[in-house]
Amino acid sequence: MHTKRNMPEAAQRWERFWQGRHPRPLVGAVLPREGLEPVPKPSTYALGPELDIDAFAVQATQWAQTHDFLGAAIPFVYVEFAADQFSTFLGVDLAFPNPGQGGWPIHPYADVPLADTRVVFRRSGRWWDLVAAVCEAVRRRSGDGVLVASPTLVANLDCLVALRGAQTVLMDLLDQPEEVMRVLGEITAAHGDALRAFAELLDYPGLGSINRHGMYSPGPINVAQCDFSCMISPAMFDTFVLPCLHQELGRYGGGEYHLDGPDAIRHLDSICSLENLHVVQWVAGAGDTRRDWSELYRRIDALGKGQILSGPPAQLDRWARELTAGRLYWNGFGRTPRAQVEQALTSYDWST
Repeated sequence: MHTKRNMPEAAQRWERFWQGRHPRPLVGAVLPREGLEPVPKPSTYALGPELDIDAFAVQATQWAQTHDFLGAAIPFVYVEFAADQFSTFLGVDLAFPNPGQGGWPIHPYADVPLADTRVVFRRSGRWWDLVAAVCEAVRRRSGDGVLVASPTLVANLDCLVALRGAQTVLMDLLDQPEEVMRVLGEITAAHGDALRAFAELLDYPGLGSINRHGMYSPGPINVAQCDFSCMISPAMFDTFVLPCLHQELGRYGGGEYHLDGPDAIRHLDSICSLENLHVVQWVAGAGDTRRDWSELYRRIDALGKGQILSGPPAQLDRWARELTAGRLYWNGFGRTPRAQVEQALTSYDWST
């Protein structure tokens, strides 16, 4: 990549990271390039169809040209308009009642009997065409300067909620568990079809892939999650969600799970039982973001999984010592001065 001079080294380290052969933390930082006026990173999120695609591609290129991508950090943009983007490739439409505040799915199967619901991936239509056009514009404008992270392929029960609505799905789980399992099978198949479509669109065989958290793999990568898990019991999670996650993660070159909110923690042991899961990314969600979650970090580590953390160099040094499961990705240093960031990178074997 002409925007990242140590890309071959970074790619090799990421490959060893996922293989469990990189004993030290992977450390990355994105900093404004000295002597240049920094261009902010563009975002498609919550903008809807009115996005100026060409302007987005230009800004993405200028952002990469005016920043340094140190250590394991790789220049990329994330193309997603709402959290339910994957479901738009299955027939869902999105509404943007408050521009800039996020999009919301319009549940196309809310009033359709579950037995009559059929789910298939569609590599066409309003939303696929828009996402593909943005991806192609960025690649055309930036050349090899910016990777593109596809939308998060949010499948399993989260996708079913996008199709039918949360209240309807809760009743489905109680009244029609066999039909829920059938539709989840169709969603999981569509997940594989979508992943193959993005592998072709974004040339995963030639370029590798990157997810929304900046984690790179020579093979396909994305983020697994089930935010709806906050509303169901461990028994339901193990029955309905865990088999889907097993198949989703088995398709990736690196397995990451997005654990969102205190009510999701009750499923942690089950999640970490998945062999192809390597890294857990915790966010407090609606919980207290000021709370010290150190015990949770230690619990995830004890279950043998890596993590994504960030913060000043002193915290990096602390968790590099305390977390022993491996696969720790330190994704940024906040407002730490550049000289301290470069010193921290050097201490973890990255030249700057």
